[in-house]
Amino acid sequence: SGEGRFSLSGVDFSQTAKGMKLSILIVSWNTRDLLIKCINSILRYPPSFDYEIIVVDNHSRDGSVEALVSLLGHNKRLQVIPSLRNLGFAKANNLAQKNSSGEFVLLLNPDTEVRPQALQNLVEYLEGHPGVGIVGPKILNPDGTVQPSVRRFPDIWSSLLVFSGLHRLWKPRWYLMEEFSYDQGAEVDQVMGAALLTRRPLIAQLGFLDEKFWLWYEEVDFCKRVKEAGYQIKFYPKAEVMHLGAQSFSQLDVYERKRTVAKSLVYYFRKNGSFWQVAVISICLPLVLAAAKFLDFLQKLFRFHLKPHG
Repeated sequence: SGEGRFSLSGVDFSQTAKGMKLSILIVSWNTRDLLIKCINSILRYPPSFDYEIIVVDNHSRDGSVEALVSLLGHNKRLQVIPSLRNLGFAKANNLAQKNSSGEFVLLLNPDTEVRPQALQNLVEYLEGHPGVGIVGPKILNPDGTVQPSVRRFPDIWSSLLVFSGLHRLWKPRWYLMEEFSYDQGAEVDQVMGAALLTRRPLIAQLGFLDEKFWLWYEEVDFCKRVKEAGYQIKFYPKAEVMHLGAQSFSQLDVYERKRTVAKSLVYYFRKNGSFWQVAVISICLPLVLAAAKFLDFLQKLFRFHLKPHG
């Protein structure tokens, strides 16, 4: 099947858990040290209710699974699902979700660390607001500054600007919500998938992440489905999570990153956009990809000439 499954405690905890409140899903790919810091932050600042941590390892080559077994194998809250291949973000999180049992489900990136009361406050917020389907915390950079984490749903022009890198010259301020205040809670279109809390009954109703997204835009699509089903999506600043950002994705070269995003972007507009939007993006993206491939070639050529010879 491509993945094996075991519990670090030797017990299939998701099948035996009763009244589990929170399932924390973490998908990791060659982020061993960050993953351990992430899990330790959860253990350091746990919620008062019952919770579990489900880690799917996407065929890491850095000893992530072995490190977890060695350092945290005694913890009965922790399970690992090691995959024999890289399943991608959406499929791996779906696998984790299917093997979890919490009333609330948290997507959490391995390059994050939760702050005190973050998990408690997020779950209590959803418990107290039945009309809210998804809540996202305040995301912080390592230096404590705010990391932008909310956006409107993408339109074709903002997507092309961001994908091409031209947003550095012509910023799509409406899409990026540059006017947003991260000091107060508010309803938004989407929150960052690095830390996103939702409800299990909602997943049962709408499905979870669309596995046709290998990476990128899967949480945007999920937020859109939740909103179209009549639920609110909220940003909640009284829960804080530190996020490094793109630690797995940055392992790919520029062209591979662009190609991955391009596939997800085209699929997102095929699913959620109009015919003309799909036509425009299908014409423009290959041009950007060709430029990215050329840049990759130049970078490799430059590095080759910088290497000492002899």
